[in-house]
Amino acid sequence: MSAPVHAEQWRHQIRLGGWSYHLEDEPFEDSPAYNENHKGIGYYYRINQCHGSASWYCQVGVSYLRDSFDNDMGTLTWSWNYPFNDYIAGGIVLGVANRTVAEYQDEVFQGTDRKWLPVVAPKLEFSYGRFSVGFAIFPQVDYLEENGSREYKIGKPTLFWDIAIAF
Repeated sequence: MSAPVHAEQWRHQIRLGGWSYHLEDEPFEDSPAYNENHKGIGYYYRINQCHGSASWYCQVGVSYLRDSFDNDMGTLTWSWNYPFNDYIAGGIVLGVANRTVAEYQDEVFQGTDRKWLPVVAPKLEFSYGRFSVGFAIFPQVDYLEENGSREYKIGKPTLFWDIAIAF
């Protein structure tokens, strides 16, 4: 490719898989190891001049991946993106994910359970032509029960990246 494809020339994007790096080791001794190879696929539709702004664009997306415990995960997201130039855009992702979370009782792993969880993450995307690599930082969420009290625990974040092709 000799020149970048202007950002407004594409509307559709296919995202392939994803990889992650958990900044937190498994929280307790008997916790399962995290899956960091998230096989899957996603489709994203781009809306230029989002909310009347000539600079920002939005994307609505749906994806299927393997989650951090190697179980099925489906997501539905909306993102706001600001292109700094033809190669770099930054933004924020909001949405919902149906995925598994680890359950612990008094610091002992009890298994995983499927939950609907909100998705909130900053993102950065590097593009050249129709190809891009996206990065996002997601919180690690576990479900704890200690001394009869139940709560979600937000751990250290997880760095996630994927590749995409636009058309």
